[in-house]
Amino acid sequence: MDELQYEQEITLLGQLRARLQRLEETEYMTAYYKGYSSSGMTVEEIKVAIEELSQEIQLIEEQLAGHEW
Repeated sequence: MDELQYEQEITLLGQLRARLQRLEETEYMTAYYKGYSSSGMTVEEIKVAIEELSQEIQLIEEQLAGHEW
C-alpha cells in the first residue's frame, strides 16, 4: 500500500465512521419511534446496515494497522 492508497483508506474510514454514527444516533432512534427512518429504512434494515458497516470498518482498520512505513 503506497501513501496515496493509505490516505484514500483513511478518508474512506472517516466517511464510514460518520455514516455509522448517523445510523446509530439518528436513523435508528427515528425508526425505533416512528417505524421508519428519515431515509425510509426499518429498524431491522438499520441493524443490518450497522453490522455491515462495522465489519467494513474493522477490515479497513486491520489493513491500516498492518501498514508499515
